[in-house]
Amino acid sequence: MAALVKENSSLFKNFLSLSLLQAANNVLPIISIPIIVRIIGPDKFGVINFASVVMSFFILLTNYGFDLTATRAIAMNRNSVQTRSNVFNEVLYAKLLLFGVSLLIFLVLLNTIPQLREEKLVAIYSFILVFSFVLTPSWLYQGMQELYNIAIFNFITKLLFTVCVLIVIREKQDYIWQPFLIGVAHIIVGVVAFIWAIRKYDISLFYVPLKKVLRHIWNERVIFFSFISINVYSYAPTLILGLVQSSEAVAFFSAAWRLVVIMHTTVTIPLGMALFPYIGENFGISREKGIERIQMTAPFIVYLTVLMGAGVWLLAPFIITIFYGNAFHPSITVLRILCFIPVLMGMSNLMGVQTMVNLKMDKPYTKIIALGGIIGLALNLLLTSQFSYLGAAWAWLLTELSIALIMWIYLRKKGIQVLNSSYFRYTYVSEAVVPMVHSLQQKFGRKPSN
Repeated sequence: MAALVKENSSLFKNFLSLSLLQAANNVLPIISIPIIVRIIGPDKFGVINFASVVMSFFILLTNYGFDLTATRAIAMNRNSVQTRSNVFNEVLYAKLLLFGVSLLIFLVLLNTIPQLREEKLVAIYSFILVFSFVLTPSWLYQGMQELYNIAIFNFITKLLFTVCVLIVIREKQDYIWQPFLIGVAHIIVGVVAFIWAIRKYDISLFYVPLKKVLRHIWNERVIFFSFISINVYSYAPTLILGLVQSSEAVAFFSAAWRLVVIMHTTVTIPLGMALFPYIGENFGISREKGIERIQMTAPFIVYLTVLMGAGVWLLAPFIITIFYGNAFHPSITVLRILCFIPVLMGMSNLMGVQTMVNLKMDKPYTKIIALGGIIGLALNLLLTSQFSYLGAAWAWLLTELSIALIMWIYLRKKGIQVLNSSYFRYTYVSEAVVPMVHSLQQKFGRKPSN
């Protein structure tokens, strides 16, 4: 039990660090919404969100799935300085090349898509964010399982820039500065994280030939295509709404969508990122050990996300009114449709990333995600055009449900059971959580209560 407590404490520390990191990336900028959205109105809020979703595809291209593939490479060779330097430089040059491609595509879209052409400043300022993902080696910190310090710095920096956003946006026409300030915040954090990583992990910078960079990109293409599929069905609702419906429809969907993203990025994503190198190490010991660890962690993901979803469903009217005001009343229904999506995404991550990717089932994982992308795109084209923002919400929910079911069926056919009822019992959960909490209380100088 002592070993389990030690492992869980380390995992919990990484989870808290990643939660803080994601809070800095998502929650702090969103804190400004209750004030800003009342100033700029639903139409301009929709404009900002449409541009943000377009940029998410460029971020996807620039990141190229390195948050998984590079993290896996580092986690398996954490003690090798040479491996760290090789992976760091290959990823850096690959991201620079992919950013250049993104820039060229962006310039074409800027002059061809009416929604971007009419709001050029918003689009250009939003694109600043893309370059920050070239600099920020979050995958390296994940692979080394050391995220606490960088998370705190990120949190403080984003807090300062959130204050700047609140100060700058005073009138409706000031809406253009929100993406600019958020982009600059990410750039600053990226520069510091880059320099810190080089010094902390003894990274040696060197030139990587273009041929080697292209080969590295080609070798990692499978995971990248799975990320494309994920983003297609995740961001298609907002993108299609922006193209076929009004800015207000985008705003009503995006208001609830952003809150669900906060739930996902502050709980399920940190859990997944913290678990990936941890479970990867167990799979390095044996297949059985890795599957056992997945079964042991599944209850925490399920219980946490279900409780979170239930709370959001009950408080949806209050949450929407507080965040956005009465003008966003239609978003209440959207939020109630979407609030349990983190449960499905958490299970998909457990079965897909934690199990299939760690077992090197990259190709079937990619095929399942691609199938999900096709299902999501079809549902969005059908439901969004007919039922506007409500159709977009149902399309996303049904897509996530389809992916989770397909993964579960596939793993069952392979003889892999990721859910074990014995680990869902109260006795197991309490035995795992209570000692860990006591250990953390003692660490911070508090005596555990009897």
